[in-house]
Amino acid sequence: MHGTAYFAERHVLTAGYSRHNKPHTVSEKKGLNCYLLRWQTQGNCFVWVRDKYEWIQPGDLLLLRPSDPYELIVGYQNPNSLKRLSKIHSSDYYLMVVGEWFDQWWRIRDRPTKVNIVPDERLLAIWRQIVQEKRRVNDQSEEILTCYSQILCLTIDRLLDETRQSPKKSSLSSIPYRLKEYVEQHATEPITLKQVAESVGISPSRASHLFKETHGKSIIDYAIEVRLSIARERMEYSSMTLEQIAEFCGFQSYSYFHRVFRSRLGISPSEYRERMDRETNSPLSPGSRKSPPRDDKR
Repeated sequence: MHGTAYFAERHVLTAGYSRHNKPHTVSEKKGLNCYLLRWQTQGNCFVWVRDKYEWIQPGDLLLLRPSDPYELIVGYQNPNSLKRLSKIHSSDYYLMVVGEWFDQWWRIRDRPTKVNIVPDERLLAIWRQIVQEKRRVNDQSEEILTCYSQILCLTIDRLLDETRQSPKKSSLSSIPYRLKEYVEQHATEPITLKQVAESVGISPSRASHLFKETHGKSIIDYAIEVRLSIARERMEYSSMTLEQIAEFCGFQSYSYFHRVFRSRLGISPSEYRERMDRETNSPLSPGSRKSPPRDDKR
């Protein structure tokens, strides 16, 4: 884990959200001195990528490393013309970072210079947090900026993996992942298959087919997996009773929670909690969970 000295260094050089309605150019043909992550959210522009100008469209993510040449052209009909577009509209999120962690992140895999990612709320939320923190005037935290930037990089890796796993580069290929994200966000609520399907605008039968085809399990099975994962975390790190955990995690009753838990994990909830207690060698801190109930037949 990095110490205080690490976060005292400046790793996030700049970050922001740009919106252009007038011609705009940036030229670093001699090469960047940092890592640049840029995500086009609306409109179009030209960017110099791998010895040629590329037409950038919404969803295009640019990943450039130090020494990579970079040129951005917004508002012109082509990069070699001074003729402006009649209507200019381009917006993007950007992040420029340096440091050992980002060097290691870049080296762990081959990275595309440009890849299209379907609009993703996870990525947007993290980027917005970075921009918001960067705009703080008097109490900006380099530690928060660096941690959010690292999370952004790892989230990009996850999205790249999801993009590679998709058989088609179309909006349809993103639907199973959007369904998965919806389940993860609402698993503790009394959600239905119809609600999950409506979140992406398709029928329940189509949603079921696409989800199982991509993830190898049904939407309901995955919702139960998420609920059980949350339940195990609550058993280990909270003072909630098992009945409270069952309700919090979206199970209709404790008896149903008990039945599903034993079926999936091979032991009862109380047995699981007792095992976790035995594996805890040090005393629990103030405010930690109470001793679990011993009666398993409630």
